Amino acid sequence: MQTFFGFLLAFLFTGSLFAQQTFFTIPSGEITHRNKIFYQLQTNFTEPKAMETKFDFIYGIGHHWELGFNIDAEMHWYKSYLLKIEDEEENRAATPLILFNMQKGIPILPHPKLRINFGTQFGTNLAYHHNSSFAYTAYTMLASEFMEDWHVNFGVSHSNQAMIGKEATNFFTGVEIPFSERWAVMGDATFGETDNAIGTFGFTYNPTSRVQLCLGAIAPMPKKPIQEYGVVFELSVFGWDFWDKEED
Repeated sequence: MQTFFGFLLAFLFTGSLFAQQTFFTIPSGEITHRNKIFYQLQTNFTEPKAMETKFDFIYGIGHHWELGFNIDAEMHWYKSYLLKIEDEEENRAATPLILFNMQKGIPILPHPKLRINFGTQFGTNLAYHHNSSFAYTAYTMLASEFMEDWHVNFGVSHSNQAMIGKEATNFFTGVEIPFSERWAVMGDATFGETDNAIGTFGFTYNPTSRVQLCLGAIAPMPKKPIQEYGVVFELSVFGWDFWDKEED
């Protein structure tokens, strides 16, 4: 059964991807355009022979609403299994997680662009020692855009144990600053004593008006229970030209 799910997820992760501007580890402040969809692939390498892969699908329904689903899986290829199911290890999120997601933006100012976003993710993991665990997170954040596509976001989230290792409220922030038409520097961080309390810093590159590649370094926050360093890679392909600022 573990091998089946492993190959199923590997198949999903190799599909065509469509995505929006985003940060490495915190929610994006951009709402998907009406009737547009995207997929997104993010992979974190924190061990020589293991990785955590996140797959996202989002659809914009208009009026600053978006809906979708996520799959978050920890993969190994040096043991007797490809897909690692985490449902008992203390301080770790339960994986693989299959989640429904929803986000709503409320515009406050047009120039500079300022909005309040509310979002949630909820679903289950594929636990096998116990019944499948319900996982959820809910967040609110202030998302801003100014000075020719400078993005600055900060917010607060509350998640349960299956989602981030233990039930907790965390704060997060992110900054993206372009220094040319195709390149930008990007960093974000989540502060807390949970599995998702990490900081990232790296660069984004836009080879076309619909493709974005991101590469960064991962460092744990001082109070994170599991101290792991690594590298994060993210691939996003837009369903529209990302210089088009019309969202709804």
